[in-house]
Amino acid sequence: MNSIVIIGLGLMGGSVAKALKNKNPDISISAFDHNNSALDLALDVGIIDQKISTLEEINQLTSDDVDIIIIAVPVIESLKVFDAINGLFNSEITITDTASAKLLISNHLEENYSSPTNIILSHPMAGSHNTGVGYADEAMFSNKKVLITELLNPKDHCMKMVTNLWEGLGAAVFTIDPVRHDEIMSYASHLPHVISYAVLNSIMKNSNKDITTFSAGGLKDFVRIAGSDPKMWTDIFLSNKESILKAIDAYKDSLDEIKVLVESENEKELQDLLGSIKEYKNSKF
Repeated sequence: MNSIVIIGLGLMGGSVAKALKNKNPDISISAFDHNNSALDLALDVGIIDQKISTLEEINQLTSDDVDIIIIAVPVIESLKVFDAINGLFNSEITITDTASAKLLISNHLEENYSSPTNIILSHPMAGSHNTGVGYADEAMFSNKKVLITELLNPKDHCMKMVTNLWEGLGAAVFTIDPVRHDEIMSYASHLPHVISYAVLNSIMKNSNKDITTFSAGGLKDFVRIAGSDPKMWTDIFLSNKESILKAIDAYKDSLDEIKVLVESENEKELQDLLGSIKEYKNSKF
C-alpha cells in the first residue's frame, strides 16, 4: 500500500491520514474535501501530500495512481460520493469507507451497481465529540475494533488490503453483515447518543435553572456525547432509522418498567431490578 486517497478530511479522515503518516512517512496521501481550509491545514501539518480539487479527478484514477480510496464522510453524503466515483467500481482499486451505518449504503450499491467487487465497507469503532482535522489523532484506532461489511463476491486482494489497513493502525477487525451491524450499532452507539441528547433536551426545557448550576460530575459525564456534531448525528439517526426506532421503543419499555416500580413504591422489585442491571454491567463492561 503506497498511495492512498482520502475523501473527507474531518476528524475521522484526518486521523486516518495522521495515523498512516505516523506509521509510514513515505506513503503518498492525497485528499479531497469541500472545506479547502481543512485541506490546507492538513498540508501544513504534513499529514497529506497533495489536494484533489474534484471528485471527477478521483473518478479518472487508475490502479497505477492509487491503491485504496477511503471515503470518510457521513452516511448519506457517502451515497453521493459513491455515485460520483462509480467509474472506479469493479476496478483493481480498493474502496472502503468509515460510515456508522451500513445497510443504507450496501442496499444502494446493490440496487444501483450490482454490488461492486472492489468495495469493502468498514466502520472503525472510534471517534470523539470533537470535530475537524485539527483534532486528528494518530492513536485513534489503536486497540479499537473495526467492523467490516462485505458486499457480494468481494475481491480477495481488496478484502486483504482493508483488513491490513486497519490492523496496521492497531485495530482488531471483525466481519459482519450490514443488517446485524446496524442492529448492534443502534444499541452500542446510536441509542446512547439519542438518550444523551434527550436528557439535555428535557433539562433545557425545565424551568428550574438551578439544575445546571448544581449538577455534579455524573450528569456532565452522561451528557458529554451530546456535544458531538449535530449534523453528523442527524445523518446517523436518519440513515439507521428502523433499527434506532426499535431501540428507542425498547428503551421506553425499560423506562416504563422502572417508572411503574417507583410509582408503586415497590422497593423490593425495584432494588432487585437495579441489582440485576448492576450485575449485568459489571459482567459486560
